[in-house]
Amino acid sequence: MSPVAVVMRKFMRVLDGLTASAQTPSRTEVETFPETLTSEHFQMCKTVRHGFPHQPTALAFDTVQKILAIGTKSGALRLLGRPGVDCHCQHESNSPVILLQFLVNEGALVSVCADDSLHLWNLRQKRPAILHSLKFNKERITCCFLPFQSKWLYIGTERGNLHVVNVESFVLSGYVVMWNKAIEL
Repeated sequence: MSPVAVVMRKFMRVLDGLTASAQTPSRTEVETFPETLTSEHFQMCKTVRHGFPHQPTALAFDTVQKILAIGTKSGALRLLGRPGVDCHCQHESNSPVILLQFLVNEGALVSVCADDSLHLWNLRQKRPAILHSLKFNKERITCCFLPFQSKWLYIGTERGNLHVVNVESFVLSGYVVMWNKAIEL
């Protein structure tokens, strides 16, 4: 008898032993188990995020803390840092993010959305959250600038005007540089 035949016989004996030892389920167990699956048996959830965000629209980098912020067309923010630092946040309005500005080494981020709203994000907690928001009604925001270690955020608009926001209280100051007044100077 060949060695393959011997192995096959031993394998068949093992299978026979397994099938004999397996118990057939009782009739009540079979009746309680549903025969078809329905949507109530499943739950959808996102388990992992990988790669670069879809449709990026804005980038910012904190040179001290080495954090990269990426804003997307769907209003999402993705924060990437050292290995293991990866966070995803979403604006409530789902409006595209057009500008991002870090408060360098402060653990805060300013995001500007296409609906002309400014948001101050607190990054010092485990789950970043919006601390303050401002909404521009009459002018569209086109740019923003925050000098290093300054408490004044400069907001440029489509009409050429310059508004100043106090970063600590996140309130518009009364000081506005109008484009026509700047030309006269």
